[in-house]
Amino acid sequence: MKYLILPLILALSGCSSLTDEMSMLGGDLLDTAPSSDFDVRYPEWGAQPTIASSGVKGPMGQQRTQSYSDLQNFLLSNGVDYEVLPGNHVMVKLKDTIKFNSGSSRVSSDSQYWLDMMGSYLATQPGIDIVIDGHADSTGAPTFNDTLSMKRATAVKQQLVRNNVAMQSIFTRGYGEYVPACTNKTKTGKACNRRVEVLFIVANN
Repeated sequence: MKYLILPLILALSGCSSLTDEMSMLGGDLLDTAPSSDFDVRYPEWGAQPTIASSGVKGPMGQQRTQSYSDLQNFLLSNGVDYEVLPGNHVMVKLKDTIKFNSGSSRVSSDSQYWLDMMGSYLATQPGIDIVIDGHADSTGAPTFNDTLSMKRATAVKQQLVRNNVAMQSIFTRGYGEYVPACTNKTKTGKACNRRVEVLFIVANN
């Protein structure tokens, strides 16, 4: 009989210690146990790592970061119209284009003022890359227009660099006369096609 009492005493003392441990843990082990795979990977519950993002997603699920929020606020406060393009990154295309006289790659005084304002802002934004696309109308030989469109893109880049925008963050492309925004059959249409378009690519973090 005494051989049966000793294990029983040990068992009861074990249950008592388990009860004490449960009370120390809050009374219910389910309250303390990880409730998801995330809790298993990051066992310091309540102190999970934060993602540097506004949490808003773009049209294709891109993370819109603080850089995007700052850019959006800047464009809206200055009345600059834009659209967000689909893709793996947040890409913001300005709807306003920089216009040029026929055969010229010189940035007009109105456009210079606009680019100075934009450049001053972009110089403070290392998370934004700038893509500058030059275009031409159909006046003249296609080879001439290829070169002219690139010169127009380069002129806009130089204007931004003069405002301390990092040169390595600016990319230029020339499309010649091959991507018209308007018809080349009218003077108004040709004036529309003598342009530079600006696109911003926002870093994901």
